Amino acid sequence: MTTLTIQAADTASAMDEIAERLGKDALILSTTKKDGKVVMRATNGADLPSPSPTNATSDFSHMYNAGISGSLPGKPRVSADAPINQVQEDSAATAQTHATESVQRAMMQALGLIADRIDQLDSKLSGMMLTGPDGINAGLQDSTPVQLSRAGYSQNTILRLHTAFAGLSYDDGVISFLDCLAEDLADQKSESLLQKRVIFVVGTTGSGRTTLASKLAASLKDSHPGKEVALASLSATLNETDTKLRSYGRLLNITVSQITQDMPDQQFDKMTDFDMMVVDVTLPAKDAVARVSQLKQYLGEQDTAVVLSLPGGSSAKMIALTVNQFAKLSPTIGLTKLDECETASAEFSALAESGACISLLSGTKSVVGAIAFASAKILAQYLKENFQTDASNSLVF
Repeated sequence: MTTLTIQAADTASAMDEIAERLGKDALILSTTKKDGKVVMRATNGADLPSPSPTNATSDFSHMYNAGISGSLPGKPRVSADAPINQVQEDSAATAQTHATESVQRAMMQALGLIADRIDQLDSKLSGMMLTGPDGINAGLQDSTPVQLSRAGYSQNTILRLHTAFAGLSYDDGVISFLDCLAEDLADQKSESLLQKRVIFVVGTTGSGRTTLASKLAASLKDSHPGKEVALASLSATLNETDTKLRSYGRLLNITVSQITQDMPDQQFDKMTDFDMMVVDVTLPAKDAVARVSQLKQYLGEQDTAVVLSLPGGSSAKMIALTVNQFAKLSPTIGLTKLDECETASAEFSALAESGACISLLSGTKSVVGAIAFASAKILAQYLKENFQTDASNSLVF
């Protein structure tokens, strides 16, 4: 066995000299650089080490290495431990054919990986924008993602829905984005609430929960004139009488009942004086989730629904926190106080990122006739009417 070290100006020259001095079966052991020259160590008599298994599709360099590690004509063989630019000459024609097919397969896999990376990069670039020390470049006014960002929509939402406006003009892109967002947010089964026997309305104090419960009861009464509709307050004790709920009950001529947290589930079966009931849940979030979950399980999913009251003007952070608190109940969302405070772009982004579905839009000025079911069309119209960017934007819907 002969081992020698060659120093040459480049890798090709070194490999040619090795092939000339040691023969076509020479095995390259290592390649390094020293003082600007290639130093290559080779031998003409050694068994190739057993290569460790690799996942050829997991990394581009692995696939490329797998492709060129076969025999290619004109160069010495490469050791499994040597760098990937060291190749092997195979004199047998069948081996050369096999090596060519191996290279082709590896390169096809590599090209597939490159295509996937390009798709991912394209998705990221579609929402990218240029900024300076003072914020977004003013020269990018006609960019749809820039204007959506200026309007307050989050980057996550813009990127997730980028296919809605990709390739469209600015005006058409914004409209398409808002339509797509409305479709994503709207509860397609919102009007099925009117068919439920018991509707639980949950939410924080001051969210418009009691008013929303009363409006739902009024809608049920209008939709089912032959049925008895009742209101109830689910609280910790009987002493927590909600005077506001009772005043709404008198106004609507609807019976108001008091339900305590520890009331047995079977008690609902004894309430035979009503056909449908809307329950205003005044318990803290943790207790409300636990108790309503039990009641839903007892009464049956098909006969119950849960509506989470979220007031207009809530911050994105508060929306994410509230939705997360009641997530176990899988509630549909009722946006309240919309005649007092608007729900802006950042808040709709937070709702979309939380996976929330909006079923109701409500104000506070009137109990009767002041509630709308949030279809995709109605929600899209609301989004367009409230779409705002900086003063330089002249877009009008």
